[in-house]
Amino acid sequence: MKTENRHINFQEPEGMMLLRYIKDTASNKEKSYIEAWLEADENNKRILLQTARIYYANNAMERIASRNPLIAYEKLEQRLVKRARLYWLKRFSVAAACIIAIIGLSSLISYIRVGSSTDDPQYITLEANAGIRTHFNLPDGTVVYLNSGSSLSYPVPYDSKERKVCLSGEAYFKVTHNEKQPFIVSAFGDRYNVRVLGTEFNMQAYASEDQISTTLVKGSVNVEVKNKIGKIYKWELKPSEKAVCDIDEGKVLITKVNTIYETAWMEGKLMFKNMPLPQVLKRLSYFYNVKFEIQDPVINSYYFNGTFENKQLSQVLDYLKISSRIDYEIKQAMTDDSQGSQSTMVILRKKKGNE
Repeated sequence: MKTENRHINFQEPEGMMLLRYIKDTASNKEKSYIEAWLEADENNKRILLQTARIYYANNAMERIASRNPLIAYEKLEQRLVKRARLYWLKRFSVAAACIIAIIGLSSLISYIRVGSSTDDPQYITLEANAGIRTHFNLPDGTVVYLNSGSSLSYPVPYDSKERKVCLSGEAYFKVTHNEKQPFIVSAFGDRYNVRVLGTEFNMQAYASEDQISTTLVKGSVNVEVKNKIGKIYKWELKPSEKAVCDIDEGKVLITKVNTIYETAWMEGKLMFKNMPLPQVLKRLSYFYNVKFEIQDPVINSYYFNGTFENKQLSQVLDYLKISSRIDYEIKQAMTDDSQGSQSTMVILRKKKGNE
């Protein structure tokens, strides 16, 4: 006879016990307790699924899982909820907070399911927190290096005729070769697509900018651009070529580049070679998660050279100050997120007189 647990006040399991249950390493006694706790309240299933989502997300980022974390997560889901939708909870449960403390919040990548019904397309979104760079494997074995403040989404299941992902920000791709399944990176709502079979390339597509760049390191890629009136343009890149696209006009400028400068961010380096100040500041902004304000427009015409590795922002700014007539001031500014949080603002101005 089934035991009725609805009126029993079960204490929520502590974080490590939930983690063992998720990993399927809990003792029989722990399994019995957690399953009774799950039966007592439908919301407890959501708590466990939320906790599992965080755990498997971290496994993906650290690349310590021997299997696709999505598969493991879905198996857990099937054990708990039949024909049920996944819910993304805006507020973490106490148990989830325990797991975050265990795995480290600063390195967390989020797994997010989107879609209002089971008939809608489902996606997984992986995000690199501001100031954090990370890498992970896609289900097909493709390696992705994700820069600070960037995100990558891909559909579930990931086994259609095309391996399509959506990028916002900057990423480097080592694409697993598969002639039967082209790999496509999309940005700006399908207005910009990079199509490959197997290759290595860097792509920068920040939503806050009106330009997208793709730098080919190995192999070949096809760049497809749809301008604002719907006309499609196509180009093929060769190794060491960089395509910079004006997304509104659909125009692309292709140049030869030293790919070391384009991919240095993957190793935590900043490399500038005769680079205009506005481009330098964009790199610094993404790398250090800061904002810049230029008070003297004349300094926009300055160019810089330099390589920085494991340097603090202030050290890089000191170099700019010494190598040119630029002064700077670092301030903490309030953000507009209604949370009372702050962001770092760097004010740049031209030195005056004999300063």
